Amino acid sequence: MSGGYSGGSSVGASAAGEGQTTVVGSRQGLSPEEKQKLCDLMCKCGRIGVIYPTKTGSRVLRQKCVAQRLDADNSVSKAMTGKPTEYMPEVAYDMSPKPPEPPVPIMSDHDPLTRHSSMIDWIRSQWPGGMGGYVKGKKAGLDQIRRPDVVIVNDPNQPPVQSNIKAVVEMKFDDEFGYGQEMSYRRIAGDKSKYVALKRADCGCGDDDPQKTTARSAKTQTDMDELFGNKAGGLNASGPFGLPSIPPVSPGAAFP
Repeated sequence: MSGGYSGGSSVGASAAGEGQTTVVGSRQGLSPEEKQKLCDLMCKCGRIGVIYPTKTGSRVLRQKCVAQRLDADNSVSKAMTGKPTEYMPEVAYDMSPKPPEPPVPIMSDHDPLTRHSSMIDWIRSQWPGGMGGYVKGKKAGLDQIRRPDVVIVNDPNQPPVQSNIKAVVEMKFDDEFGYGQEMSYRRIAGDKSKYVALKRADCGCGDDDPQKTTARSAKTQTDMDELFGNKAGGLNASGPFGLPSIPPVSPGAAFP
């Protein structure tokens, strides 16, 4: 198995030959099967989401709902076939390698096909300067870690390094792009034709506008706000991104 992913290795580790930013086999958009699968999740999760209590009320995490269902699919696939599906939700990427080196997926120390379970722990142990170094870079506006909603890979038996990426998908419910988000996701994909922004309108979701709900939306200004909030302080280590642990979903769970 080739390298090019970051588990227990140092920040920015990348295998030789993985530094190209234009990848052979680029394509535009999603296949009909991919779009149908993700749109089905988007429409259903747009209605239900995952609700968490907050100090001021509640928060609806719609993308967490998508990730839960894809994780459940992967668990079933591993049990039945020995390998996950090609859909990998919420894989974080270390953006620190300088172009033309690609961003590096942050994977489990024990399984290069599984995303790291705690970004707080990873930053503390792997980021130069630990948490203090990361916070300093965040305040300076550096592009340090990005986490696209879904990465679709060519070979599910290999890590989601750039050469194995079929598509990088950002699913927008009722939120807007954060500063530099799209540019970063194109860099992760390695080719702009492999980046897809999927919106509710693209899927023809017939449910009510989620903006009419009283709970707050899943997304905040940037994809790392879930770790630090809108400010650098206030960390909570109860979950992998400073949120309460997501309740497990059984492999056969169905949508309401």
